[in-house]
Parts: sequence; C-alpha cells; structure tokens
Amino acid sequence: RGHLAGAVLANPSTSGSHPWSVVLSLLWAPDLGTYLWTTAALLGLGIFAERQLGTSRFAVALVAGHLTGVLGGFAVAGAVSFAFPDWAAALAGTGFGGPALAVVGAAMASTASLGTMWRRRWRVSGFILLGTMVLFNGAMITIMLLASAVAGYVVGKVMYRSVSIRTVPAASIRESRILIALVCAAAAAGPPLAAVSANANGPFAVLGELFTGVQDTDPTAIRGICAAAATARECAVAQLQLRSGAGAVIMACVPSLLLLVFCYGLRFGRRFAWWGTLVLQCGLMVLAVFSFTTLHRSPDTAEAAPASGGMFFVTDLVIPVLVPAAVVVLLLFGRRLFTISAPRALYRGLAGKVVLSAAGAAAVYVVGGLVVAEQFSPAADGWRLISDFPQRLAPLGLTLQLFPDFLPNGLGADVLYEWVGVLFWVMVSALLLASFRRPAVHTAETGREQARALLKSNDGGSIGWMGLWEGNSYWFSSDGTGYVPYRVLAGIALTTGDPISAVSDRQRVLHEFSEHCAVMGWTPCLYSVTPAVRDAAAALSWQGVQIAEETVLDLGALAFSGKKFQDIRTALNKAVREGVHTEWVRYPSAPLAVIDQIRSISEEWVADKKLPEMGFTLGGLEELNDPEVRCLLVIDADRTVHAVASWLPAYTGGEITGWTLDFMRRRSAGFKNSIEVLIAQAALDFQSEGYSTVSLSGAPLAKSTHGQRQGSEHGAETGSLDRVLDWLGRTLEPVYGFRSLFAFKAKFHPRYIPLYMCYPDPAALPAIGQAIAKAYVPDASVADFLHLAARAGRS
Repeated sequence: RGHLAGAVLANPSTSGSHPWSVVLSLLWAPDLGTYLWTTAALLGLGIFAERQLGTSRFAVALVAGHLTGVLGGFAVAGAVSFAFPDWAAALAGTGFGGPALAVVGAAMASTASLGTMWRRRWRVSGFILLGTMVLFNGAMITIMLLASAVAGYVVGKVMYRSVSIRTVPAASIRESRILIALVCAAAAAGPPLAAVSANANGPFAVLGELFTGVQDTDPTAIRGICAAAATARECAVAQLQLRSGAGAVIMACVPSLLLLVFCYGLRFGRRFAWWGTLVLQCGLMVLAVFSFTTLHRSPDTAEAAPASGGMFFVTDLVIPVLVPAAVVVLLLFGRRLFTISAPRALYRGLAGKVVLSAAGAAAVYVVGGLVVAEQFSPAADGWRLISDFPQRLAPLGLTLQLFPDFLPNGLGADVLYEWVGVLFWVMVSALLLASFRRPAVHTAETGREQARALLKSNDGGSIGWMGLWEGNSYWFSSDGTGYVPYRVLAGIALTTGDPISAVSDRQRVLHEFSEHCAVMGWTPCLYSVTPAVRDAAAALSWQGVQIAEETVLDLGALAFSGKKFQDIRTALNKAVREGVHTEWVRYPSAPLAVIDQIRSISEEWVADKKLPEMGFTLGGLEELNDPEVRCLLVIDADRTVHAVASWLPAYTGGEITGWTLDFMRRRSAGFKNSIEVLIAQAALDFQSEGYSTVSLSGAPLAKSTHGQRQGSEHGAETGSLDRVLDWLGRTLEPVYGFRSLFAFKAKFHPRYIPLYMCYPDPAALPAIGQAIAKAYVPDASVADFLHLAARAGRS
C-alpha cells in the first residue's frame, strides 16, 4: 500500500518502483508550484485543445502525451548516461511532472486542426521553446515536456489524415525570416537561461558560464586565493566576481541582449541585423576557442583533462563552438532572405546617436567617479576613470580576463561601476529597435507624379485620388501599368482604396504587391476597398471585414422631387430666401479673402473638437490646395463664406466620370442648412455637366443596418473584430460624429456600397489597429486619448 501511495503522489524516491506510477502521475503533481502552473496550462491550453479536438480525441491526446512524456523522459536519461554522466546523474530519481505533460501533448495535437499558417507557427514556436529548455536547462521536466509535444504532434497527424503527412507547405519569405529569427533568439536566450538556472545540466549548459561569465563564488575560496601573494590578479578578479551585483549580471548578458535585438530586425529582413548577428556569433566562436586554450593551459585543468577522456574536449570546445557555428551556417544559408537596407541617413543618424550615448555615459562615469573617488580602492582619479571606462562597456566575461585598476568599495562607486555600462547598452538597444521599426522605404515626389499619371489613365475608384496625398508611398507593378498607394506603420503596409490598374489586372497587381510586402518584411492591409477587390483578396486566402459604407448618388435621373426629398427642397428654397448661393472655386486660385475665410472656418471646426484633426482618408486644408480639386462654397451677397466642401475627381477608363465629397466645414454662426445645399447643388451641377455619379464618401466606422447584417455573416474571428469596430465607432461618435454624418447622408437616399479592410494574417490585427490609429491621428498624444475616453464616458 505504501508503494502505491508513493506512486499516486509521484514521490521522486519511488518513481518507477510501481507500474501504476506512470499512469497515476497523470492526476497528481509533486509540489504546490507544479499544481499552480499546471492548472494555468490546463485552463489555457487545455480548454483550447478540447474545443479544437473534441472530447474523445482530447482524452486520447491527453493519455498519449502523458505516457510518452514519462517514458520518453526516462529513455533519454538512460541514453545520455555515457556522453553526459553528470546530466544523467541529475536526472536520476526525478518525479513525473504531473498533468502538465498531458496538457502539452493535447495542445500540440490540436495544432493539426488549425490552418497552415497558425499550425506552423504554434509547432515551430513550441518545439523551439521546449528544445531550448532541454539543451540549456536540461531538467527532467523539460525533457518530458518535449517528448509529450512530439507525441502530440504525431497523434495530431494521425487524427487529421486529410492533411497528408508527406505534404510540407512551402514557407513564405516572411515565415522563413521569422523561423530563422526564432532559432537565433533561442541560441541567444539559452546561455543566460543556463546561467541563472540553479541546476542547469543540459548539454549546452556550459555556455551559461562561458558566454556570460556568471559564476558561483565562495568567500572562503576567495580568501584562500588572496592569501597567496603571487596571485594578485586572481585575487582582484575573484573579488570582482564576488561583488558582482545585478548590474554586472545584466552586463554579462549584453551579447545575448544585442542578439535578441538583432533577431527583431531579422523578422523584417534587415541586412544590418543579419550582419550584426553574424559578427556577434563569430565573436562568440572566437571567445569559445580563446577560453578553451586559456583553460587548457591551467595546471588544474591539464591534470583533470586526461581523466575525463575526450569529454573534456567535447564539453569545453566542441559544444561552445558548435552552437554559434550552427547559427552562422543558418544565417549564411538564408542570406538571400535579408536584403532590406534602410536609407543611409537612418544609419548615419543611428551612428551619431550611439556616439552621443557613449559620450554621455563616459561623462556620467568620470564626473560621478570623481565625486566618489574615495569609494574606490585605490582612490580613483580622472585619468584612471577615463582609461577604465571602455571596460565598463564590456561584458563581465571579458572584464574578468583583465586586471582591474581599482575596485569599488562603496555604494556610489558600486552603482557607477556596475550600471553605467547597462545604461549605455540599454540606450543602444533602444536605438537599434527604433531603427528596425522605421520602415525601409524611399519616398520620392517622382513616384507621386507617376502615380497621378496612371490614376488618370486607369480605374481609380471613388477614393483613388486620396492615394496621391502626402504620407503615401507608391509601389508600381512589374509592367508599370498599375500601382498601390500605401504607408508603413507598425510594420503594416496600409493601403488607401483599391489598387490602381485596369480592372482585369487587379488580381495580378494585388498578388505582386503582396509579394513585395513579404520581401520588405511588412504585413499588407487593404483599407477601404470595394467588394471586387475584397473578392480578389479572398482568392489569395485573405480575410476581410466591413469597416464602412460608401454612399453614392446616381446622377442619371436624379431629381429632388417627391416627399422623400422634402427636406432637401426646403433647404434649397430657404437659401434663396436668405440670400445665400453656391459658387465653384479652385482653392489655389481663389481670392485671398475667400481663402482666409475657409481657413478660419476649418480652424474653428478643429478647435471645437478639442482633439487633433484626423487625416488618412479625411482631407484637410493641405488636400484642398490642389488645382484639380473643386470646391463649392455657400456664400452671401457680402462675400461671407458660410460653408465649403471639396470634391475629388473619380476616374473610370481614363476619364472623370464622377466626383467624391471630401472636406466639408460649416461656419458655426452661418446658414444652418449649408451642408444640405452644398451636397444637393453639387449633385445638380455635376449632373448638368454630364457626370454619372457623386460619392458622398464613407464615414469611418459607420454602417447602415444592411451593412451590419453583412458583417455578422463572417466567421467568429471576424465577428469579434466587427464588435470591436462597433465599440470604437460608438466611442469616437461624441467627438467626431461619424455616425451622425452617415445618418445625415441618408436623407439623400443614396446607394450603399460596402467598403472592406482585407488582411492575410489575423495575428497582425493588433498591429493593424495601431497602424490605422496612427494613420488617422498621427499627432495624437496620450492626453488626447484620455480626453477622448473621458468625453466618450460622459456621453
């Protein structure tokens, strides 16, 4: 009975002594900590896996994952006993890990039910994470978890036979970059993981001490070292190791920190990040060889090496060189994936900021050191502080190879000695991250002029002219007959309207633009596109969600007659009675008095909002300053401008077939029905000029009841996004009034055309949301958003 109780509780002292222990450990964990994190995993991964697999398949995956994890763990423990006896000894007598093994196995099995993109991401991330833990930490639980994940992978393959085991979907350029970045990140994070783990015994655990210099120090041993007069250098280095605090530990991990930063750049295909990773990994290889030769010359090590046989050579040279060498080979193999270079001005600015950061850190160290000079042993002076500063920027593993000029012996000196290097490298890392976040795109005015010419000879849609506004960059198709206007924000290539090309070429243009974004490391997002483009994107397996509805007036038989247009006729008649009329102008050539009044009306409108003026698909005064944009004024006999609206040309087949409403402002104390008059009279004038349509644009985040029904027909993921967009529309309504404007346009009884946002990767939705917010309100501050939230809450 005692053996069975021990088996049930998975007591390490009885592990394997009872056959039921392998099975019953599925229900029990060895300690409270394991219970806690296992419960968290069950609530997160377990619930997800059960929903994906179904109850019966979930149960099978649980049992298979647990049994394979336990048996696989002990099989590995036995297999490594010859090559890594210390590791095998640490694995002996270890408990079974509890239900976590089953949860991981089931979670990995559930990935077989996902789409190709998500399936690959979850599997690659999971195996890299678990593999890193096994290689650098080496605890039994990490081995069992990895074995469970492998079992879950196989079980999932068997359960979902429709996905052929032989079929390996080709990875895109973006996915290949992410895979390489993940591998490099695992190699970078492994040594610090091994260094901070109390019982790291994995085959690569030696890298924790070698590449960081973090070692356990015994005060008694240090006193013995310092008692020998001939070992002054060893005494100073040992004291420095003993006194190393948190700052020194962070400095020890500087190579890993820089590698992780470069891995972020690898995600976007940056050549600079590729070179940085390559140079650092080669440096680690050199450090490994140098450390081995130094260690091999040590008398104690020379005596111990023959006794350990060839394993001394393997653990102290082969493995430390093998890891960075493998990363170097991987980088060289994938070098064609990393060809993106930012403008040279960005790198010049980066270099200048790094130099300024180094100068600032040096000034802090020297000036601060002089203030607390007596806290150093021996006392520091200006020259000593200056000559010692380069060592403060070096990782701990390198500084321990040098004889220190002085040692800190006080709080102020300790802070300067340990943290000035941390301050510098944090600044450098932040600068590097910022450089990788900036899009590597070169914008030229010639691109805008080429786009303007193509727009006039193709089908540009109702909002194609907005793509010519400031802030857009331009990608041109391979044959030069089409283009896509876009802006890169938060790694998202956010487009404006439909691709500009012949209708028959849009599928090809969209595909080429998608490939261009993949090469550049961006995620494309088509914004405010028509149903035809939405269908073309769906053919590329993209997802779409309705974000607005365009209101269109067909001018062919338009007549504001009948009861439904009574409000419009009333506004037009009232304008005549009050002595106001409409007048067409071009803003650049308008009289100065009119321009001043338009500016005043616009400034009054912006000031009333108490938030920054929105941009992107909403034009302002700068967009009016275009000789090809027409402006309609409501003006009286005294030349007082009461309201203004701008109209953008809409091209079809190389000709202007309609006009699109953009900028619209009304004087607060002016004619109250100005907006109705502006729209109605513009429609009648365009009709008399022979144009076919007038677009009243689409109000962002506003849809008709019909549009809301369309949005609800999408899948669960898009349905959730619909609800978020609906909430955002309600939040912005008290300030910008998009929904009120949309409802106002309904009195013209327009035809509604849904506008969509299309994207290839649902995982990028948070970044897409950030990009859209940045596009609409690029100058908004945190205070502005807090004001918006407070105003929305009062409404």
